[in-house]
This record gives sequence, structure tokens and C-alpha cells, in this order.
Amino acid sequence: MLRGEELHRKYNGVMTPVLMPFNEDKSLDYDALEKFIDWQCQQNVNILFPMGGSSEYQELKLEERKKIIDLIVRVNGGRKLVFAGTGAPTLQETIELCRYAEEHGADGVGVVIPTNIADEEDAIFDYFKAVSKAISLPFMVYDPRGEGNHTATPSLMRRMVDAFENLVAIKYRTVNGENMGFMAKEIAADISVFSGAETVYLQDLSLGCVGCVGGGANFYPDLMLSLQRKFESGDIAGARQVQYDILDAIAVLERVYWPLSGKVVLQELGFPYKLVTRVPARPYTDDDVQAIRSYYNKILKK
Repeated sequence: MLRGEELHRKYNGVMTPVLMPFNEDKSLDYDALEKFIDWQCQQNVNILFPMGGSSEYQELKLEERKKIIDLIVRVNGGRKLVFAGTGAPTLQETIELCRYAEEHGADGVGVVIPTNIADEEDAIFDYFKAVSKAISLPFMVYDPRGEGNHTATPSLMRRMVDAFENLVAIKYRTVNGENMGFMAKEIAADISVFSGAETVYLQDLSLGCVGCVGGGANFYPDLMLSLQRKFESGDIAGARQVQYDILDAIAVLERVYWPLSGKVVLQELGFPYKLVTRVPARPYTDDDVQAIRSYYNKILKK
């Protein structure tokens, strides 16, 4: 397996945590998903990451997840890298999904750190050891918390990088620059560290990240990639302005709970996403929805 600069050149840039469309009865809308994935494959996206938190993976059945893998691999047709989110309620199901993804054409898998095992480094290490041994496919550790219980520490990641040849990346979501700094210091020379919070994308790039997994990649991947390209070219002032734009865009989304707010934006782009989620709904108003529509109608037409 690749390490260091060769690995960074392959696994970098904008990774889209794919929003999942549902019908009014909360069944999966595969037609809408197919249209969206085809569009994503024409954008400045490096990696598609379906079935993370934005895909409401906790609410998806095992067979639905297999169908999603099949659809995305088929529609993608090799245009982008596909890392299927395969974290599941049990290790057995996780391994089953990992093997399915490997056998059906995914380029890698992303496995969330589970919360139903002991909150100890050895327990988390053993979990990912089982995943690593079950597949030869590259895999990414998905840490949606970044601190507290059931999270990756720099020392744990060092152990895993040294032990698992097919570990190629981590999605590490933290807005704490100190946490990201210590993580990147430990492992960024060897594997790809992806920021999991686009609100601190520029900060995380400066600390050693090589890309970002951010919900905004569903609708403004160009904006995100422009931030990274400006940073890489030394245009820090330009990158800083793009970061400010992203901060404003995220602040508007917060008027409605995620991932519903993202589906409002996708409607503005013309995708047949219904305002339906399987995650528990939280209160919002029509004014909140209209505020998102109005804001994004302007910035998406720039």
C-alpha cells in the first residue's frame, strides 16, 4: 500500500458525504440519487463518500446499503474514487458491508468508530484490526467526534498506521485546532488526514490536512476546492476570503437541521430531493427554509 506523498496524491481534495434522498413514505429514492451522483461526478469532487452521517447511515437497512453501493459504483463508472461508508451496528455487519464494497467495485471504505464497544484504545484498535484483516481494500477511519468518548487519539492512530497497511486516511472532525494539530503532527506524513469540518478547512490545511469531508461538497464543491487550491498556491488572502464565504454559507444552513437543510439547497439546484429525512425531525419554520433558498439561490448562480 502507498504511504506518504504518493498516498497524498491519490487521496486528497474534496470528499462528498453524499446526502441521501427519500420519498414521502421514507423509502429510498434511487432515481433522485442516480441523478445526483451523475452530477457529482461532473464536479470538482475527488472522492464520493456515501453512507456517512449525512447519508443517515444509522437509519439505513443492510440491503439498502448494498443497493446504494451498487448504484453509485455503476453511475460513477470510474470517474471518481468511491469510499463506501460501511460502519454498522455490529462488527459482523460492518465486515459484511466492507467485503460487499470490495467485491462490487468500491475503491475504499470508511468505517466509523463505533460507540457500542469499550471506550478504550485497545478495543478500538482490535475493532479496526478485524476490519483490516477482512479486506484488502483501502480503508478510512471515520471519527465524527474528534474528542471525548470513542474517538481517535494521536497515539491510537499511530498504532493503527503502523499496524494496518490498508489504512490510508482518517476523516477527523474537530474544530479544535490543538486537537487537529497533534493528530496531524503524528500521522499526516504517512496517511491522508481529511478535515471533517469545512468551517475550519483553512486552519486544518495549514496543520497538515490534504482535503475536507464537508456537507457543502454536495452543492458547492468548487468553492471548497478553490480554498484548497489557493492555499496550496500560497494565496493565503484568497483562501481566507473563501473560508469566510463558507462560514457565512454554513451559518445560513444552521437555521434548519442537517441533513434537511442540505436537501433544501439541492432543490434549489434542481434535484428532485424531497424534504424528508429518517433522522428525528427538529423544529423549523417556513421562514427558515425560505432564508436558505434565498441565500443559496444567489450564491449558486455566481
